[in-house]
Amino acid sequence: MRRRGFLAGAAALCASNGFANIKGASPLALSGDRFSMDGAEFMLADVTAPPLYILGDERPPHFEPSRAALQSLLTGGVDAEDVLPPTRWGVRPVIARKGTQTLQELLTAKGAVRVAPQTDDHDFIRRLLLLETEAREAARGLWALDAYGVFDADNASGAVGAYHLIEGIVLRAEKHGSRFYLNFGDDFREDFTAGAASRLYSRWKKDGFDLAALAGARIRARGFVEAINGPSIDLKHPLQIESLD
Repeated sequence: MRRRGFLAGAAALCASNGFANIKGASPLALSGDRFSMDGAEFMLADVTAPPLYILGDERPPHFEPSRAALQSLLTGGVDAEDVLPPTRWGVRPVIARKGTQTLQELLTAKGAVRVAPQTDDHDFIRRLLLLETEAREAARGLWALDAYGVFDADNASGAVGAYHLIEGIVLRAEKHGSRFYLNFGDDFREDFTAGAASRLYSRWKKDGFDLAALAGARIRARGFVEAINGPSIDLKHPLQIESLD
């Protein structure tokens, strides 16, 4: 069930409805997709910004412009709706609105964030993907930087350790044990793969999205890239995959 409230400097949110009681504070952007008020932390669902972490004394590329873009939108308060349970750290995923538009849409159009599918609102995520494509093709915001360029599946080792988009042709789509894999090369121990738990594969197939049908297709996968027998993305949402054919 979704719960709605108003986040603003002097607004109070009903604790009995799952909201913190926020008074006397203005939203503070922590990064391009996270903000805090009066000790509570919120994250914008279905998008991701340059992450809030420190590499030595440096922030990730485009961290500050993305954070500043969110801070500008937070001025004066925003409407927000809880759309997923809080994370294990108590961060609340929300859809936030400024007038008739969501902060997610505004930030995606600016190139301040990338799409990171999480919720069940597929129509909303598809709108974000269209806005992201426009921003990427226009080289807006972070899309103007090589650090956020789309990787080719044949040369994806540089993507390991961060959230990235990777494009390529699926060589094989097949189930092994408890997982279903999309293999983009002959050697699964070195080449890029994207995989999902078998239960998700079965659920998505029932809903009309069959990973097995992607063999031979050119696709774009997105997610955090790990080094598991080569670069690998764990698929947890069907819209992490876009067909490019």
